[in-house]
Amino acid sequence: MTFEIDWHGNFGILWAYEKERFVVTAVFEDKKEAMFIAKEIEAWSERFTRLTIIEKKDDEYAICCFQDPQISKSEKNIGLFRTGMRQSSGYEQVKPMIQEGPPLLQIAFAVDIIDMSTYEQISRLIPMRKCRTICEKDLKKQEFFYEKTANLLS
Repeated sequence: MTFEIDWHGNFGILWAYEKERFVVTAVFEDKKEAMFIAKEIEAWSERFTRLTIIEKKDDEYAICCFQDPQISKSEKNIGLFRTGMRQSSGYEQVKPMIQEGPPLLQIAFAVDIIDMSTYEQISRLIPMRKCRTICEKDLKKQEFFYEKTANLLS
């Protein structure tokens, strides 16, 4: 069994507040990929899911979400990693909500990511067990091994 993660990064981020919890939605413009990822993450065990926001230099951040592959019973270890996003006013508004408690993750499809009327919810809301906001220099710590691996591949 391999502990490597197949990282998917071609998605946009939508922040929302739903069912009294913060929701992070990964929006894909490829419906086939969105459906594949939704199927995989719906099988994740809530106890071993992680969402990490990595604050980088130049006011950028990355988002990393996965299930610990050492615990996973799935043969396909997938993760979501997207970098190069700006720490704009939108991010600053959601940061306290992210730190308040673990969010829910959702996968969506959009014909056009800019046009909300084209959005289609693909997955149910997936609870995240661990949610952390870290600085890029924290990636040196062993506990962020998978986040560091994803960051190096991007």
